[in-house]
Amino acid sequence: MQAKERARQRRVAEWSLTMRKIIFFTLISISGYAASLESMLLESVQALPLNYRIIKTCGDWRVKDTRGYYRLVVADVDDGAGSEVYVQWITHSTLEQKSKLIKTLAFSELNNDHAQYLIQTATCEKKGGFAYVTIKALYEHDEKDLVHHFLIRLIDIGKYELGENSVVELFLGPLR
Repeated sequence: MQAKERARQRRVAEWSLTMRKIIFFTLISISGYAASLESMLLESVQALPLNYRIIKTCGDWRVKDTRGYYRLVVADVDDGAGSEVYVQWITHSTLEQKSKLIKTLAFSELNNDHAQYLIQTATCEKKGGFAYVTIKALYEHDEKDLVHHFLIRLIDIGKYELGENSVVELFLGPLR
């Protein structure tokens, strides 16, 4: 009887060891696979300049047979004293061609090193047939803390219309 019990315990122990090895190698392979999926662009993202504070896409554009999307980029300048705003026109990738940067537009009204804005928020959305960029920013020459609101309509590749600039006083008092 003892011999049978020892043989059964040995089989259970061997089975248990085999199962632990299978579970261990399965977990290793799954975690390695998941880590490799999550890290495909890690080096590219780490290489982005630290002063690129906002990068987002919004809306699609089309010119004849070429289609693409807009990319909004906000970068800090002068160690964060001000910001610059750009919009890029990028083509969608196809089976025949990778995505391609068509145009980068700098907004001269906002990107002036003698009259800098510090961008607080930047949004970009498609409404109707146009994409709109909305900017909220502080202006370096204001005597009070004022928030400047800009609405920019993207018209064609490299072209835009700047709407009315509205200014709202920023409330910095205590909440009651």
